[in-house]
Amino acid sequence: MENRTNEIDVRKILRLVWEHWWWFVVGVSVCVLLGTAYFLRKTPKWKTDASVMLRQKDGETSLNALSMLGLSGNTAAEDEVVVFSSRGLLYQAIDALNIWDASSKRGGLRWEGEFRNPALTIDYLSLTTDAKIKPFIVKVKPTKRGYTVKTKMGFFSRSTRRVADLSAPIETGVGTLLIHANRPLSLDTAYRVVHKRKELVVAGYQSDITVALNKKESNIIKLSTVSTNPERDKALLHQMIEQYNLNAIVDKNLLATNTAAFIDERLAIISKELGEAEEAVSDYKEKNNIADLKAQANLFLQASSQEQRAMAEIETQLSLVDYIDDFLRDETKRNSLIPANIGVTDASLSSGLSEYNALQLQRMRILRTATEDNPVIEQMNAQLATMRQNIMETIGSVRESLKIRQRSLQAQDTKFNRQIQDAPEREREYVRVLRQQKIKEQLYIYLYEKREENALMLAATTMPAKILDMPQRDVRSQSPKLIKLLVICIFLGLMIPAGLLYLYVLFNDTIDDAKEFEQHIKAPMLGQLVQNSRNAHIAIHEGESTVSAELFRLIRTNLRFVLPSEAKNPVILVTSCINGDGKSYVSSNIALSLAILGKKVVLVGMDIRKPMLATYFGLKDKGHLTDYLAEPEMAMEDIIVPSGEHKNLDLIPCGTVPPNPAELLLSERVDELFSELRKQYDYIIVDTAPVALVSDTYQLDRIADLTLFVCRYKYTPSEMVEYINNVVEQQRMHNVACVLNGVKGLRAGYGYGGQKK
Repeated sequence: MENRTNEIDVRKILRLVWEHWWWFVVGVSVCVLLGTAYFLRKTPKWKTDASVMLRQKDGETSLNALSMLGLSGNTAAEDEVVVFSSRGLLYQAIDALNIWDASSKRGGLRWEGEFRNPALTIDYLSLTTDAKIKPFIVKVKPTKRGYTVKTKMGFFSRSTRRVADLSAPIETGVGTLLIHANRPLSLDTAYRVVHKRKELVVAGYQSDITVALNKKESNIIKLSTVSTNPERDKALLHQMIEQYNLNAIVDKNLLATNTAAFIDERLAIISKELGEAEEAVSDYKEKNNIADLKAQANLFLQASSQEQRAMAEIETQLSLVDYIDDFLRDETKRNSLIPANIGVTDASLSSGLSEYNALQLQRMRILRTATEDNPVIEQMNAQLATMRQNIMETIGSVRESLKIRQRSLQAQDTKFNRQIQDAPEREREYVRVLRQQKIKEQLYIYLYEKREENALMLAATTMPAKILDMPQRDVRSQSPKLIKLLVICIFLGLMIPAGLLYLYVLFNDTIDDAKEFEQHIKAPMLGQLVQNSRNAHIAIHEGESTVSAELFRLIRTNLRFVLPSEAKNPVILVTSCINGDGKSYVSSNIALSLAILGKKVVLVGMDIRKPMLATYFGLKDKGHLTDYLAEPEMAMEDIIVPSGEHKNLDLIPCGTVPPNPAELLLSERVDELFSELRKQYDYIIVDTAPVALVSDTYQLDRIADLTLFVCRYKYTPSEMVEYINNVVEQQRMHNVACVLNGVKGLRAGYGYGGQKK
């Protein structure tokens, strides 16, 4: 049973689709036309992308090792993603390319973007208050008489000016504009410039450009954007990378410049001290007339040269550590970079300085596009304060370690001094003076070497972001694509009618399947009738073989199979469930088909609440049936009239609508009337009231040999099928049969057509 039901449902769906095939044809045609128009009008968009690799910085090796172990993310690369996405970097790139205004020209139905050599550039001499805030469009169209200049701001603010040339300022709805034509303008070709505030331009590009890591732990950053102007996108992405590298070099040079200033300051001091030491040696030799003590002093100095170099190095380190300590304690330099690469030999202190400077540089980059109140900046300030405290603690440890080594070397120096105490006084003093000169000389040479190293680092121009893939348009990324768009349109063209058909079926709870109706009705089916295309009440005429006529003849033939064999001159009630099912139409044409067969037939209009037979047959006299039932003295012959359609068919129209129709139908006059009619006519066809609305027809069941229910295709609610089945099962009316009226697309059979014979 379930399989059968599914099969019926599928068949019903296919039938509905076939009946409404033109819905789908119209839907597909309209959607394809709209899709084609959209494709011709819509400027195609392309994806442009590039990729860069960040060079590893000092201090990142340990972080990368932790990342490989899954203990940390690549926070440095993630921070650079934020830098690439920053408004400040975009502003610099847009300003370098000068693409604040978007220029385009009309190409067919589309606007084609211009970048390298735009046709128009505009000087905004003065703008209205609204134009300074809101975006607006300037359109220029050359004509034979000059130029048409249109401005549009929003939907309602529009203006049009016609000028002979573009050499003078033009007063428009958005202000005073001076338009420059960068090349000869084609006649009748429109040109357009879209102007926005710089903040809106940057925000627009920022929302369009996507910056992301290639992988979570990768140092490769991908940049991509989608727009209608791929040439402009290529230039913009390339400029962003160049600007990023330039900013990074500036940051690096800032650190090197600070270091150079420190070294120059120390060199100036040491140079002065070295000059004083050399002058002291010279003065001592000249004062004491020393010429031959130099060789002897050199022997002493060579004996302690290693200790002297160590002492000089320790003094240098102590000097550097003291300077860094003073720098960190200076509140005016709290947000400045600490001079690096100045020769600090302690690994932990050097690493701490590098990490501190890296974080400080990162803070400087973010501050270009953020404020001090930004949560990220506040977090960095806290990290920098912690790192500063840690560095100062490290400096204390390093200073103590250096002093321990210094005391050790001083002890060795004391031993050396005892060795030269035996020398004469002049020799001892000369060695001391010469020794101070040697220490200052070594310190000077050391700082000079560091200055050269810093100068080399300052001169180095290694880009921090190496371009792996140059900005390039993805040729496969065109949107919209014609084939894909047409497939979507065809799909929509099929789905929209299908959805409408589904809603139609969902809300149309009527009999819409003749075979399903036959399967569910529990009364015999006498036949189906086609929709009356001529809109005439009489569908059958003698000698005519239309589809409707043949179907009524088929119903006439089937009547003899459902009428009781003992019924002589049978009475047939024709009713329906609701108004509009066509019971009067069916009763009239069945009566006429029997009359054409040579039978004496009378058609009785007993739908006394809404009588229509006299109107359908064009009778001026509306009848007197109700008068006959109410007045015992009236004779039956007074209420019978010829039909005018056939000599064998008579009518008994209803007449005046009575105030008590139910009581009137229960009177004995009804039984007497039909008893007399059975004597005079072969068939008595009775047009009665709808059974689901009033009880009149149930009261006539006592005189009927057959009750014929008329249902109408796509009009009668499907719940009426269950109503008729209940009538049959509960035997509220006996000998019930059915006719389905108004079926579309039904054919009478082979050899029949719509013409008269």
